[in-house]
Amino acid sequence: MINNFEQIRKILKFEDDYFYFIQIIQRKKEHPELGSNNRIIRSYMISSEEKFDKNISEFVYMCDIFKARAYIHLNRRKFSKIALECLRHNAELIANGQYEGIKSSLETVIGRNNGESKENRTFILDCDGMSTPSPMMMAMIDHKLLPNGPKCLHIIPTKNGCHLITKPFDTQAFHLEYPEIEIHKDNPTILYIP
Repeated sequence: MINNFEQIRKILKFEDDYFYFIQIIQRKKEHPELGSNNRIIRSYMISSEEKFDKNISEFVYMCDIFKARAYIHLNRRKFSKIALECLRHNAELIANGQYEGIKSSLETVIGRNNGESKENRTFILDCDGMSTPSPMMMAMIDHKLLPNGPKCLHIIPTKNGCHLITKPFDTQAFHLEYPEIEIHKDNPTILYIP
């Protein structure tokens, strides 16, 4: 079991017009019978600490019942930006006669639009096989890669290692030194795995 609720709760920063996108997802790895790579059980738009705390027991229940995982996007979404983008996306779907796409339009738009300014965005380094990233790797990110200065923010445990949460940095230079580490610029991290 991986339970990152307390650790991630300390990271979250709530402001007007912003929310965190949380999804309960079944993965094909655990459910080979799925027709696709994953199945979204439920999505949440969490805009306050109170809503986060109130939903923890539901997140756990849904994950336990469906043998699923709870994921959170640490790059917040902006309600006003999502609403406008939804209107544009739906108009496009209607104009192209793709009416069935309207049902999933909101989640599609949320998935590809984060509302964070450049200085508030985060990257996730997927460090499989490591419970903690090496001090050498973290020092390289903080001091050798542009922009200079501290960029390593948090270490989140995963089933196969950890996610290193960082501020944005020069990924090309990093890949020359660590080609095996995947860098995700707007992917979710683990909240809970039963």
